[in-house]
Amino acid sequence: MSQQKFSDPLTHEASILLLGSCFSDEIGHQFVQNGFQATINPGGTIFHPLALAHLLEWALNENKQLRSIQREDIWLSWDLSGSVYALTEQELQLKLKQLRKKLFKCISESTHLMVTFGTSWAYKLLEDQQIVANCHKFPADKFSKENTSVEEMCQVWKALIGQIKSLNPEIKLIFTVSPVRHSKDGLHENNLSKARLFLLVEQLTAISNCFYFPAYELVNDQLRDYSFFKEDGIHPNAKATAYVWDFFKRNHLEPATQLVLKDWDALQLAMKHRIMYPESKSAAIYRKHLHNQKEEFFIKHPQFRTIQL
Repeated sequence: MSQQKFSDPLTHEASILLLGSCFSDEIGHQFVQNGFQATINPGGTIFHPLALAHLLEWALNENKQLRSIQREDIWLSWDLSGSVYALTEQELQLKLKQLRKKLFKCISESTHLMVTFGTSWAYKLLEDQQIVANCHKFPADKFSKENTSVEEMCQVWKALIGQIKSLNPEIKLIFTVSPVRHSKDGLHENNLSKARLFLLVEQLTAISNCFYFPAYELVNDQLRDYSFFKEDGIHPNAKATAYVWDFFKRNHLEPATQLVLKDWDALQLAMKHRIMYPESKSAAIYRKHLHNQKEEFFIKHPQFRTIQL
């Protein structure tokens, strides 16, 4: 799949909703730390395209409901990650109401929706034959496992993209495939899964204002080195994420925005500078210069003030 240029480079005026696998969390954190307005996985990480589609359909349609389940003294939803939980069913329903409102607002107002698909292997709850977003550590005999067809995923997502664009005609969708290998399924099975996701994305990016970002290829084909992975050998580490972010900056940000981030990187580097003789006159001069540098930058770019240096 060839590299696509987005129709318009991103600027700090962009508002980005990131959904999907844990790679959405990683790249989303880079957006936030670089002054962008980004909302990251408000329903937690969700790996399967149909589970993710179900969440978006629920946000867009008040007649749809999410399924709840009690595990010991914790209430959860089959349609969300375990990060959304409550101690009573009433509290969970209140959280779901707030989540729906937040997602609807993001879909309505965001300039970009970035979706990362993780796997096409699905777990269906036997009692209703519906895909779950998370098994929540329930026994395996409550579920059946399947590798969902490209045709089924494509049909659902094409209809969903139509709904999203009806609500927000100008939104741009960026699809990517998670570089994380789902080794617990087996390496061959993981490859079959990723292949279906690539075929799905190929069809979705034929739709106007839908684009592909090659996160999988950058990590697994260009880096090709376990020094770019965490100790489990599966998840990309901070160095790999930085590489992917640098690629995104160079290829998909407006040149003026790239210059802002260059100044931001220089300021962060200056903040980390270790002063050898803090009581000296030169140290005092350096601190004053750094203070002025910070204030000048934050006056020009106030969205960076909330970021912890």
